[in-house]
Amino acid sequence: MILYAFDLDGVLIDSLPNMRVSWVTVCNHHNIDIPFSEYQKHIGKPFRDIMKTLGVTEDVKKTYDEASLKNKSLIRIYDDAISTIEKLKAKGHKVAVCTSKTVERTNIILKDFPEFDVVCCPKQGLRGKPAPDQLLYTMAMCNVDPKQTIYIGDMDTDRQCAERAGTEFYHANYGYGKCEVSVKSIHNLTSLLG
Repeated sequence: MILYAFDLDGVLIDSLPNMRVSWVTVCNHHNIDIPFSEYQKHIGKPFRDIMKTLGVTEDVKKTYDEASLKNKSLIRIYDDAISTIEKLKAKGHKVAVCTSKTVERTNIILKDFPEFDVVCCPKQGLRGKPAPDQLLYTMAMCNVDPKQTIYIGDMDTDRQCAERAGTEFYHANYGYGKCEVSVKSIHNLTSLLG
């Protein structure tokens, strides 16, 4: 039995159009002049950490979250995501989501997916990626060790999280980012079944 822990954005879903619209809404509403390309470089980290890096106050979060929910139709589930999760579960594996997205937005997105063993979003007491806290919490809740876990992510932040948690990492190279070092990669989710 293996725990397959998935990042969400860029791995199970294509949410980049939604993020772009949400960020443009923030910039227009709060008179911020930072292009989406700068925001995009930090996808995978908690929102507050991205804002700190960009020099923006955290009070824009409400605007971003509202715009994201309003434009949820722009989020597309990758074609092979649901069937891959179903097949992994049928083989007796555990599946989890470990994301920096808020629990409210994550729950709305995951309603079309099979049930995950654990869904871990940012919460008090757990540092966000690249810290290993969320992934360690996910493993503890699934009662598995790092050697039984594979974390699938698309950003170098995800790789660092997996490395610090002591788990194997697969880079979803169809996602949004590149890894700074050479790692195992997958071209699509069905690669996990072979």
